[in-house]
Amino acid sequence: MSVTIEVHVDADEFEFGRVIESVDGVRIELQTIIPIGEQALPLIEIHDEDHRTSVGGLREHPAVAAVVAVEEYNDRGVYAIEWHEDPDTFFTSIRDQDAQILNAVRPNGHWEFEIRFPSREALTAFRETVNEGELGLDVTRVSQDDRSTADPKEKLSEPQREALDLAVDRGYYAIPRKATTAELADELGISDQAVVERLRRATITLARDRL
Repeated sequence: MSVTIEVHVDADEFEFGRVIESVDGVRIELQTIIPIGEQALPLIEIHDEDHRTSVGGLREHPAVAAVVAVEEYNDRGVYAIEWHEDPDTFFTSIRDQDAQILNAVRPNGHWEFEIRFPSREALTAFRETVNEGELGLDVTRVSQDDRSTADPKEKLSEPQREALDLAVDRGYYAIPRKATTAELADELGISDQAVVERLRRATITLARDRL
């Protein structure tokens, strides 16, 4: 039975937060965490026409070994951050418990995360790890999913299901991505922006169903 928590974390409490704070005035979203060997690599989306310059600023941070381009557009880019080491207790503990980050936003000098753990035991282990690392977390909500395992895709519209199924089949969610939204748009006969919106709405619907 999965458990979802909402937490607030000050940006200066964890390495990723400090790295992102080094780039001012740019909208950056955390998409997911990629487990690579002993590291937990953040995958971020930078929303800015000058996102390549912003990436240059991230690369200059002493904790960052490399910033790898996964996908680049005119107005945004998706990048994976590699560390010199893996100092981020927060992300490492999420990875170690096979948890999923459902949402991550940075409103005002702090991050707000929605994280789903596969069990209450996994959540307990996560909290013990971050407490040992003296990481300050403010847990604002805990919810337990005790609903049936009915197919959540039933809550999607037909266009959303079509776009999502195609994205999965073509490797859009693979790392690195094997397809772009422009390529998906060509197959569906719609615009690139329409594909982005369908996938975004489908993701939100599925996440809300699982909370």
